[in-house]
Amino acid sequence: MLCIGRYVMRRVKFKTVLSVVHITFITACLLLLNGCSSDSEPDTSGAVNYAEQGWRFYSSGDYAQALLSFERAVNFDETHADAHNGIGWSHLSLSLNAPLAQEAFQNAIQHDNSNADAWVGLATVLYLRNKETNDFRSAIRAIDNALQADAQYLFRHDYQSKADLYALKAACYYYLDEHQPATAEITKALQIDTANKTAIALQNLLKK
Repeated sequence: MLCIGRYVMRRVKFKTVLSVVHITFITACLLLLNGCSSDSEPDTSGAVNYAEQGWRFYSSGDYAQALLSFERAVNFDETHADAHNGIGWSHLSLSLNAPLAQEAFQNAIQHDNSNADAWVGLATVLYLRNKETNDFRSAIRAIDNALQADAQYLFRHDYQSKADLYALKAACYYYLDEHQPATAEITKALQIDTANKTAIALQNLLKK
């Protein structure tokens, strides 16, 4: 299972890691599922069941099946925020498809802006995308929103504690060349987890 620290370390170490996925197969399956949708009333129980199934697949490392389950959940109820959230994390774990992941996280937040996990996912996408300086600032705001949102949604799969979130903020500040706030976030991370690899790596970079 990927962890958020590894997402950060990809940029810190200046490496790109891409997963090889059978995109054609997944796309065909999603089109088939979308073709099965109807204009009937949302089936909340069906959406919940498929979303729970999706997280089980996700936890087992079967991200392709997780994605299909989350997509099916959305077919039953397009307002199911956590299903959209699962779609986002599945896309990240499968192929780092930033546009699709970002859209999914934004859909999740639109339907439930208290979903802290979706805010973390959005922050991760923005950090990885880095098309412009504002991406890092937007990522920082997304992390702050995550920390202020519903805590029950935190620490569910790809990150373990607030230390990981502070380390991600520190990485954003580092690439903004704002070393003082980066150091402050590193300190917060290490106060929670003295062995946080991302925070330690960033700390060493700032000493150079």
